[in-house]
Amino acid sequence: MKVDQEYSVQKVARMLRLFERLLEGTPLQKGAVAQEFGVSAKTVQRDIEDLRDYFAEYRQGASFLLAYDRAQRGYILQREASEWLAADEIMGITKILLESRAFPKDELDRLLEKLSILCRPEDRKHIKEAVNNERFLYRPVNHNRPLFQTLWELTFAVRERRLVELLYRKIGVMDEINRRVEPLGIMFSEYYFYLIAHLHNGGKEYPAVYRLDRIRDYVVTNEHFRVEDTKRFQAGEFRQKVQFMQMGKLMKVEFKYWGASIEAVADRLPNASIVEQDGSYVVKAEVFGRGIKMWLLSQAQYVEVVKPEEFRQEMMQTIEQMREIYGKK
Repeated sequence: MKVDQEYSVQKVARMLRLFERLLEGTPLQKGAVAQEFGVSAKTVQRDIEDLRDYFAEYRQGASFLLAYDRAQRGYILQREASEWLAADEIMGITKILLESRAFPKDELDRLLEKLSILCRPEDRKHIKEAVNNERFLYRPVNHNRPLFQTLWELTFAVRERRLVELLYRKIGVMDEINRRVEPLGIMFSEYYFYLIAHLHNGGKEYPAVYRLDRIRDYVVTNEHFRVEDTKRFQAGEFRQKVQFMQMGKLMKVEFKYWGASIEAVADRLPNASIVEQDGSYVVKAEVFGRGIKMWLLSQAQYVEVVKPEEFRQEMMQTIEQMREIYGKK
C-alpha cells in the first residue's frame, strides 16, 4: 500500500511538471523525460496520453490539442491562434507598462515574464529581444513600493462597498493622518495609482484623491456603506474632468487655443466642445480647477482663459507672479 502511495505521489508530481512545460511551450521529448524522471518510455507515453485526455475532456472551451511536432521532435501544446495573445498585442501592453514606470522593477519583471507566456512560443524570443534594452534601463518612480496586493485589496473594497481605514502621508507633510473613507474607484494617471474615495460622513460634494504609494497602512473593514444609484461613481466621466489627479472646484471653463495641435487638447479634454473661430479654437469643458490650471499654464502663450472671470483673474495673478520671478536679478 505504501509503495502504491509513493508511486501515486511521484506520478502526480511528474504530470504537473510536464503540464507546466507544455504551458511554457517546451516540447516533451519522450527519451529525455524518461531519463530525467527515471521511468520507462512507455510510462512517459501513458503520461502523455493522460494529458491528451485531460485537454480533450476538461479544456474543451480552450481548444487545446496535444500533438507531436516533428521539427521539435517532441509533443507540444497547440491551440487556435485566436486564443493566444498576438505578438503585437503583447508588445503594445509591454511598451505601455515600461513607459508607465508605475511598478518596482521586480514586480514589472514578473509581470512581463507572465505576459510573454501568453503568446505563441515562437514569438517569445522576438518580444524579449525587442524590449531587452528598455527592461535593462527601466527606472521606476521613486517610491519603489510594491503595489499589486494593495491594488487588489482596495479594488475588493470598492466592489464590496467596504469602509477602509487609511494611514496617509500628504505631499510635503511628514505627519501621517488617519482617514475613514468610502472607496469609489482605483485610477491610474501620470505614473501613479490613486484611490478615489469619499470621507465617511464627511459631507463633501466631491471625492478625495489618495495616491496609493502614500498610503502607509490600511484596513478593509467589514462595515459596508451605501451609494444611491443616481450618485454612483462613474470612473470614465470623472477621468474626463480631472487633470493630473488634482481636484479643486468643479467649474465650466472656456478658453481660446491657437497652438499647433488641437488634437492634443481634445485628447486631454475628451468631454470638451471645440469650435474653430477666427484662426483659433474656442474650447469649453467642465473640469476640476487645480488640474486644469496646471495644464493650461503648460501651454505657454498659446491659450487665453475667457471664462469664468474669477478663474481668468486667478490665471493672470499666477502669470504675474511667474513674471516677477523671472524679472529678479
